[in-house]
Amino acid sequence: MKKGYTVRSDFADEFITKDIHSKTYEHVEKVNDYIQMNTIHVLSDENELGKAKGDYVSIESQSINDRIAREYMIEALYESLIDMQMKMNLEPHKILVVGLGNRFITSDALGPRVASNVLVTSHLYRLQSTKKWKGTKNVAVLQPGVMGQTGLETFTIIKSVAEAFEPDLIVAIDALATRNIARINRVVQINNTGIQPGSGVGNHRHALSYETLKVPLIAIGVATVTSIGAILTEALENSGIDSKELFEHFQETTRLELVVTPKSMDDELKHLVYVVSQGLNRFLHPDFVNL
Repeated sequence: MKKGYTVRSDFADEFITKDIHSKTYEHVEKVNDYIQMNTIHVLSDENELGKAKGDYVSIESQSINDRIAREYMIEALYESLIDMQMKMNLEPHKILVVGLGNRFITSDALGPRVASNVLVTSHLYRLQSTKKWKGTKNVAVLQPGVMGQTGLETFTIIKSVAEAFEPDLIVAIDALATRNIARINRVVQINNTGIQPGSGVGNHRHALSYETLKVPLIAIGVATVTSIGAILTEALENSGIDSKELFEHFQETTRLELVVTPKSMDDELKHLVYVVSQGLNRFLHPDFVNL
């Protein structure tokens, strides 16, 4: 293992140092009996979090198996998407939803499975009067798969479809990696800065963002995996001992980049898909009474 290994995380709030005021980002935390929300506005390209300039919202619940907690998460996700849209000064009517990942690998199947539960209306808009579908938006869905399935860069597929469909907004959903074991299958992040397909398993592909696609983009990600390195780091930090020398030993003898996911992944993925797809459907079709 190379020297200088650092634990990677896709979540902006995992890099916040408590009780320290920063000039490069603003942070607001809200907590109730069911969920915890962290809203981060990164003000500068150069910042302590190492994240792109923009907005990040995390919605976390340790009670994902509780129906009431899931409903709170859905409402928070919906409201956060509305707020993100307003901050981006958008009123999108034509939206492309992209479910990233491999549906045949449970820890990477979130994107495709959420996409399968989104109400698609684009074909109806083409065939009939938009008045008939009052309360909905013109929504198309894409599940581009992964390079191992298609032989093509995910970015290439999405860009080609976006150029043909010409959406006002792209919403991309993907599985992400956390550095905190307790957050696996417990936290959703929304951002308007972009996403890298495959980032959850360290297989970075071409970034999806406004800069690369020339279309405003909102990314939704859920923590479904962590790494051996993250688990080891957390255990050593919690031990309260000087772990530098020990950690350097593990760097030489252990594959710290290996990705792991809990055995409860199958059951909890159903809850995560429900939360994200319901929150997204409310955002896409807020006034459609039959949704």
